[in-house]
Amino acid sequence: MTQNPMTFTAAALHDWVQPFVERLLFTSRERLVALLAQHADRAALETEFREFFEGYIGLGFSLEDDEASLLAMLAAEETFAPMHHRVKRVEAQRKSSQDGRIARRMGVGPLITDPQPEIKVIELSDADFRALLDTLVSWPLFTARERVAKCLKEARANAYRTPRLQESEQAAGITDTHLKTAFLEFFVCYLELEQFLENYEYDQDEGLEMRPEVLEEWERSIAEGEAGGKTYSLDEVAKELGLEP
Repeated sequence: MTQNPMTFTAAALHDWVQPFVERLLFTSRERLVALLAQHADRAALETEFREFFEGYIGLGFSLEDDEASLLAMLAAEETFAPMHHRVKRVEAQRKSSQDGRIARRMGVGPLITDPQPEIKVIELSDADFRALLDTLVSWPLFTARERVAKCLKEARANAYRTPRLQESEQAAGITDTHLKTAFLEFFVCYLELEQFLENYEYDQDEGLEMRPEVLEEWERSIAEGEAGGKTYSLDEVAKELGLEP
């Protein structure tokens, strides 16, 4: 049974949330902001957008296992009703299925049973591409991330509570309400971003040239797999390459 992160003790919740604010997406976003301010050329923007998009996909993977628990939390508590209404708007506007969204994260592309994206990012004019980037780097997700980071910082500042107080909090199952609320806002902002991007078709590998040695290794791996050799899961491959899940 999957554990609900929203029922964690304060200390456990802090440890669980921390990696979310340190992901590639947020450092890449800062670089994109700087490039846009510098009026960088299309090539530089496309290179950084590839990193940004990979970071966005990584965040989606990291939220995937806990999505059901977080949605249930939003629906169960009246305090979170405004955020729950926003989720309902997302669900009403979505065109893709859950399987389709997972397939896109895995690089498979939209399922043929889902409506196909209408906008190819690679075909956008320079002006439209920059406008898209301006929209993305200004998304409320990044403000929400700063609020989560602030809650974590405040929690670290309060980490010198007496051991007896910490033990009593753990025994009572007390969680950090401010952090919980901030993270749920962060989660809803992600869902809104995901819904916005589903109308855009983007393959971060499109236009990249595969080196001959990489192509040779790819063909060798396929041949070994067809011959009954050992195969690897996506998680194993990502770990080996040092990539985000």
